Parts: sequence; structure tokens; C-alpha cells
Amino acid sequence: MPLLAPPSEAPMNWALFLDIDGTLLDLAPKPGDVVVPRTLPPCLETLRRRFGGALALVSGRALAGVDRLFPGGHDAAGSHGVEWRLAGATTVLADPWPDEVTAMVEAEAALLPGILVERKPRSVALHYRNAPEYEPAVKALAEAAIRNAGTPLRLLEGKAVIEIAPPEADKGMAIDRFMRVPPYAGRRPVFAGDDITDEGGFAAVNRLDGLSLHVGRSLATKAHFRLSTPASLRRWLIRLDQAPGGTSDHAHP
Repeated sequence: MPLLAPPSEAPMNWALFLDIDGTLLDLAPKPGDVVVPRTLPPCLETLRRRFGGALALVSGRALAGVDRLFPGGHDAAGSHGVEWRLAGATTVLADPWPDEVTAMVEAEAALLPGILVERKPRSVALHYRNAPEYEPAVKALAEAAIRNAGTPLRLLEGKAVIEIAPPEADKGMAIDRFMRVPPYAGRRPVFAGDDITDEGGFAAVNRLDGLSLHVGRSLATKAHFRLSTPASLRRWLIRLDQAPGGTSDHAHP
């Protein structure tokens, strides 16, 4: 069944969850090269008010990286949900990261030209966008690091990236956590994502009778709705922003 276009107007009882890279923002050769369109932050702020504060960014980036792109300390799940922030209070849901795993990955990745190793507070990611021929080697390296680690870890695959992360790295779990507390509780969840790591989020909102929105052209997705590019998602958000119905200044539904 083909995916549907998302609705162009939003009821006031939505809770909006948004991935960043490849969803809100166009992908770039390096994570630090992405560009935030100047119209996007004010649009998100208006939508946050419209939904009574129930808007959160749900990203594979660490919270510090989220805040560099979208300052203000707003609600967010970073590192695929390992870092979780609500109303300015941050909770880290995983044990301290084993630095020896990062050291091993960096040493082995140095033998693979073009592979970018990204350190995060509770994970390590290997980007092979600039050297796609090394994808099998990068995956084998990550699998070896997980086998040799002295703590449970999992492998996350994304667009030209493989990440070694703790079991708590799950965007669906992060959305479930938000949906149990105000101002999200009792609302209808809406999640937009683009990658394999977003499928858990799609499954979570589907279970809650929400709206799951895939950005891109992947045929293998649990999402029920589709927009083709981040630019089309940004246009959709602007339409929601400008739709009749006004904004809500209430902190809770």
C-alpha cells in the first residue's frame, strides 16, 4: 500500500516529535556541516506554543549537538534517547560509556581512509559517507567492538553511518517516555523521521494511534505517511504553523 500524504492541518491535541538529520535538515558530508534554515527555529517555536509545549526533538545527535543547532534547552532526546531532557532537566539512561571501546574503534578506523569517528557521551559513530567502499569493514569493526566489550552494547545502522550504542538507545522508548508525562500525556503523538533508527519511533506512535511520517523514499518503513525531502517536511511544518486555530499558551492539555 502506498504511503499517504500527511494532513495539512493539526488538531490542538498533537504531541510533535521530530528527528533532525535527514528529516528537519538536509544531510551533509559531515554532521557539523548541516545548515539550519533561518525560518525553521521560529516555526518550531510557534508550533511548540500551538501544542501546549508538547514538541520535542528526537535525534541521534548528543544533546550538546542538538543544542548547537537549536539553542534554548528545549525538550529533546539525544543519542537516540539515551539522553532525555524535559523542562530543562536532563536524565542519562545508560551506564558510563566504556572508553576502551572508543579507543579500539578509533585505532582500527584510522586504517580506513575517509572514515569519520564521532565520539558521543554514551556511544561512538562511524561515518562512511565519504568512503562508501568501506561499509563492510566498518560494520565488521563495530561488530567486533561489541563482541569484545565488557558491557552490553548494540549496533545501530543508519544512512552511511554505523553506531555502537547501549541497549537504551531507542527512539521508540524515548517517545514512550515523553508520552507518560505532561505536557505530552493524553495527546496524539506525531513523529517524523527518515532513517532505520527512526523505525522504533514509528512503531511507538503507531501503537498509540499516532501519526508516523517517513521523510524520503524508502519502501521498507513502518510509517503510514510520507514526505519526499526535508524541504517538503519544512514546508509542511510551515503550513501547520499558519493553519487556522491559533496557538495554545497552556502548559498542559
